[in-house]
Amino acid sequence: MSPIDLLSSFSAWNTHRKAQVQSGNSPSSASGTDSQTLQKAIESLLKGFLEKLIKELTGQQGSGSSGSSGGGSPAPSPAPSASPSPAAAPSSGPSPAPSPGAATPAPAPTQAPAPTAATPTPDPSTITNTPKPSPTPAPPPPTEVGSGGKAPATAPSAAPTPAPAPSTNSAVTKPPANMKVAEPTGVEEVNKPIIVKAGTTYDGQGKLFNAGAGLNGGGTAETQLPMFILEPGASIKNLQFKGGDGIHLLGDAKLDNVHGLQTGDDFVTVDGAENKAVDAQRAGISAKDLPSGPAQVEITNSSFQNSHDKAIQINGDVNLKLQGIYADNIGQLAVTRGGYPITANVDISDSTLQNLKAFTFRFDSKHSTVNISNTDVDGGKTPVNVMAGDPSKVHGAGSVRQSVQTVG
Repeated sequence: MSPIDLLSSFSAWNTHRKAQVQSGNSPSSASGTDSQTLQKAIESLLKGFLEKLIKELTGQQGSGSSGSSGGGSPAPSPAPSASPSPAAAPSSGPSPAPSPGAATPAPAPTQAPAPTAATPTPDPSTITNTPKPSPTPAPPPPTEVGSGGKAPATAPSAAPTPAPAPSTNSAVTKPPANMKVAEPTGVEEVNKPIIVKAGTTYDGQGKLFNAGAGLNGGGTAETQLPMFILEPGASIKNLQFKGGDGIHLLGDAKLDNVHGLQTGDDFVTVDGAENKAVDAQRAGISAKDLPSGPAQVEITNSSFQNSHDKAIQINGDVNLKLQGIYADNIGQLAVTRGGYPITANVDISDSTLQNLKAFTFRFDSKHSTVNISNTDVDGGKTPVNVMAGDPSKVHGAGSVRQSVQTVG
């Protein structure tokens, strides 16, 4: 018999007994003392059943709230709501019982693992962060390459390397025939050599530098003083000059957008041992401190016009790069000192030459080399003539002759 059935039976019996007492039909043995004893026994029995019932219901609630998916556990929960109504009669006895039982439901709230379920909340936030990096890698693999993720990495790295080369090549264009030098931005007279210190760049800002009486040096071409002396590693750019002995180089040098309009001797001189001693003294430095080995000289976007002799006089070993050169009405473009074992390695490209009085190059050393590309004389009407100590080391010339002063 379930506790609920027991309660119902007891209520029915108790009502029947009271009716007998009121009608006077109760047995004589049921005295006041006996009836009290019996009532206490019944109340004690009822109390025990009620406590057991509350414990069972509490246990079922605990198991139901623990998250089991079974649907039967919630069913008993309505039963406790019905049980208090019959228990209202002995409310004084059972009422304390629920308080110990009510303490047991406290475990049910402690099952706040449900709040721990809130810990997934950080996960979505991290998930939202992960997509943000993904768009960043997405742009690099453009469809231009179309061959996976490694290809774009090489493409950008390759881009910076060629970048410098095109920039220099794009700045150099082959001059047209009868090229005219732009009007100068100003004119300056030079009466003593301008010294360009090692590692610095002299920017003429488009001015014309005229040789004054101070550069006369005695009135003959060979005694004239240079207009500029470049220490090793110096550069000069953006200027025109006229007169004097041009530009002397003590070592490595770069000339860009430099235009010699007229000279009594040479426009550019690569110093040898004798020149170095004199020019070093003029520059206020010791010739002993000058580097040895061939000078690395680069001349670009420059022109030489109106000289009865050479444009470039080579008195010491040099690796000479010429690009974007224009020459008109000169004796020869570059020459080594006659009969000296000077080695010149020359590369010329993208250049236009006109009205040469003799050879384009004349090198006496068997060790000198010449490479010519995209360069013509008189628009191709005149071959590029070279005199060399070893004709086999000249490439791209229209005509090569053996030097009459071959050395080495």
